[in-house]
Amino acid sequence: MPRPRKAVRDRALEDLLLAGLAEGVTLRKLCRRHHIAPGLVQRWRMEDKDFARRFALAREAGFEAIAEETLEIADDDAGDVTCKEKADGSVAVAKNPDNVARARLRVETRLKLLSKWAPGKYGESTELGQTQDWSERLAAARARVLKGR
Repeated sequence: MPRPRKAVRDRALEDLLLAGLAEGVTLRKLCRRHHIAPGLVQRWRMEDKDFARRFALAREAGFEAIAEETLEIADDDAGDVTCKEKADGSVAVAKNPDNVARARLRVETRLKLLSKWAPGKYGESTELGQTQDWSERLAAARARVLKGR
């Protein structure tokens, strides 16, 4: 793996990082992709209030993307059943519990992280009658990220 380089900070690099965050990609993965030390990006956040604001908005949109991804994982039943041809030519259909367990782990991990990263939004609610309109919140988060660019 290439060693992180001293990145030349410019708006294009910032936009690449923030776009990735808004899509739910982790900062560590983005830093590896662009050969930047994660600590450098954290320093940019501490030193530049505008970048910190844009970073927070991108993270919020990224949380929405991760939440949507959990639905995609849960709805994807590809590989949940396997078909094998028997010696007599008939086909045996069998459940694939490993695939189901892996999908469950992926969903649960994302949901647990979301509940820690944004507990007010993704944590378990204790208030009765509390409702959340996810489509409106998603649209608002995306609008804030786009406005921040």
